[in-house]
Amino acid sequence: MIVWLNGPSGVGKATVTAELCRREPRARAFDAERIGWVLQRTAGLLRPALPAKPGVRHGDYRDLPAWRAATVAAAARQARGADPLLVPMTMLRRGHLEEILGALRDRGHEVRHVLLDVSAPALVERVEADDDPDAGGWRLEDLGAYLTARRDLRSLGAVVDTDDLCPDEVADEVEDLINAWRHA
Repeated sequence: MIVWLNGPSGVGKATVTAELCRREPRARAFDAERIGWVLQRTAGLLRPALPAKPGVRHGDYRDLPAWRAATVAAAARQARGADPLLVPMTMLRRGHLEEILGALRDRGHEVRHVLLDVSAPALVERVEADDDPDAGGWRLEDLGAYLTARRDLRSLGAVVDTDDLCPDEVADEVEDLINAWRHA
């Protein structure tokens, strides 16, 4: 099973993934951002090469078909032997997300989408409380785009409202979903 953990930057996707990997001996994390970083370094500066689109940051590697194809290939490979493969990755464009999830399903994988949802005030509060002084800027860059895409993303699968939950409680919720899907 592949579980795509979606949500805005700063919601806790990586923290929840790490906790689930600690709890589940066969769970494995897959960092799709690394593929984006490699493409940025090998393809040169993407910012001038990619046109800006309304509501999308200029030069976002998630807009590259090569990134989406490489993410599918790598995730499909990593999913072998993992139960589940956890993919903590913000994807705000429904078409791109459906392309990736559909391609993984076409390769025979059970794929689930979990949106770690958060209100704007709760996210701002979390980011401001973060020990990393550089976290605020980049983590809040996606907030407007997330709020625009939020309703659409909520319709794609399970939703965990994280506003009043600590990371362990969010992990509990996601773990319960995974266990329910395993036994469905």
